Amino acid sequence: MMQQVNRAIARTLATIRQAFRARLTGLDTKPGVQLAQAGGLAGEQVQASELFQHFGFTSAPPEGTQCIVLPLGGKTAHSVVVATENGAYRVQALQGGEVCIYNQWGAKITLKKEKIVEVDCDHFRVAAKESITMDTKRWQATATEGTAFTSPSLAIGGMGGQRAQASLDADLQTTGDVTSQGDHVAGGISLRHHRHPGDSGGTTGEAG
Repeated sequence: MMQQVNRAIARTLATIRQAFRARLTGLDTKPGVQLAQAGGLAGEQVQASELFQHFGFTSAPPEGTQCIVLPLGGKTAHSVVVATENGAYRVQALQGGEVCIYNQWGAKITLKKEKIVEVDCDHFRVAAKESITMDTKRWQATATEGTAFTSPSLAIGGMGGQRAQASLDADLQTTGDVTSQGDHVAGGISLRHHRHPGDSGGTTGEAG
């Protein structure tokens, strides 16, 4: 009797399609939940299956990406995609605890150990409608071809009551007015306290 029950259970389970591996053959990213087409390794064809992802994160896996398909109710026609992986593009050799966001073209953001955030890309754009705020001990930028600032105003100030210190090793050209409440020294000559020969002999007084 028990053998008959076991055989009946086995026959029933055989009619229920279990989760299976497949490869993406198409993707529709327009709906609220992406719809995937995939070919199962056993020959099943998955059409318009919902590709579920975690809230706050979305990606469009390229064709050929491996995926895990879960047939709801054991029916392939009612399948959903619950995981994807593509070994051709996945960032490798991460250390335990590290996280990386990457795409097909090699751009990546890696959250590394020791609280290091590393960005690797060809073009980095930030669109902040209201403001950008950075709080740090040191800030350094290196540009091999040029740097440009476009702004209606620029303010540089010190912190904690101290004056800001700036060093500039460059040729400077301006097309507007330069206004300063302090002194300017160029080539060791003070703009406010220099003297020069007068028109009638002697020397002029200090400009300041």
